Amino acid sequence: MTTDKSLECLTQLYRSFDLRPNEPLCILPAGKLADAHHPRHNPAQTCIIMGICRQEELASLVMLLAQVYPENHSVKVVSYFGDSVTDLRNVPLGDLVKRAQISEGASLALCIPPLANENSFEEFQEIIAHLRAPNGCPWDREQTHLSLRTSLLEETYETLEAIDRGDVSAMREEFGDLLLQIVLNAQIAAEAGEFRMEEVIAGISRKIIRRHPHVFSEVEVTGVQNVLLNWEKLKQQERVDNGTPEKGLLDSVPIVLPSLTQSQELQSRAARVGFDWPSIEPVWEKVSEELDEVRRAKTPDEIEKELGDLLFAVVNLVRWYKVDAESALRGTNQKFRRRFKHIEKSARNTGRELHTMTLDEMDEYWNEAKGFE
Repeated sequence: MTTDKSLECLTQLYRSFDLRPNEPLCILPAGKLADAHHPRHNPAQTCIIMGICRQEELASLVMLLAQVYPENHSVKVVSYFGDSVTDLRNVPLGDLVKRAQISEGASLALCIPPLANENSFEEFQEIIAHLRAPNGCPWDREQTHLSLRTSLLEETYETLEAIDRGDVSAMREEFGDLLLQIVLNAQIAAEAGEFRMEEVIAGISRKIIRRHPHVFSEVEVTGVQNVLLNWEKLKQQERVDNGTPEKGLLDSVPIVLPSLTQSQELQSRAARVGFDWPSIEPVWEKVSEELDEVRRAKTPDEIEKELGDLLFAVVNLVRWYKVDAESALRGTNQKFRRRFKHIEKSARNTGRELHTMTLDEMDEYWNEAKGFE
């Protein structure tokens, strides 16, 4: 189709879909979405997808759009031959493949009405920018990167807790709270001329593509271990390119990480380049060895040192079992809370104070709590 014909067809589609001149609009050729894994437009804007020529192409598009839009989202569909537009229908997205058949020589165009503004990342950025504006919120306007540090940490742990519980509703909420921290910090940076959200997204996009050449280019890497090894080689090359070749393999593990997480990450990084036991048997032996050294330790300093070595060895054992040490211990902590709370509740129900109970009495309630799980 020539440019003039395309413009004429687009004009016809615009009229057929009864779009308003002041309405934000995204126009996409179907061919641009052929290899997409996620819709590439703002769902809070009307979107026209043109040039759908095959039924299988329509089916793929519907699967793509279903990642963002609900099944009952009404989509306007037209068939057109050249610049002649016919057969306007409103069809729920979930019924589109069944009810929109493509005739020979014809093409389909879809007009997808927008979702509410609250579904838009750009609109969310506007909300945060408004909070920071002169007519915004006094509290938000006072925040800095440093003042938000504690909030970022708290929201991260609340997100982890929701994941550990498998609470999907809580996960959705906590991911939103975590996103708020990221966007708010990016807005503060933009106001200070440090960086913009677009630079944050561009930077991580480039990094992901650069570090996955086996996905986005012709490099062939087999197996997870080789992927991780190649990842480390790419990171080392990045350090050289950035003028920091002296930075070590473990230097990028944050010191502020919880100690269990830090231990496991240090061991995992070292294992990527082959610094690891060949099997799990020597790991068990190391745990036993460190336990014996704790028993033989005499002074408080020696005991602390040997207990640290024992914990480090246990974390290594946890890593070999492909379990996250922090999550495992967090789960045990939560279990301890539940069981001890049962002891407290049982004591209150019998009119007893905990400090007046014997260990055997408390242990009885502890075992009772175990039976409830």
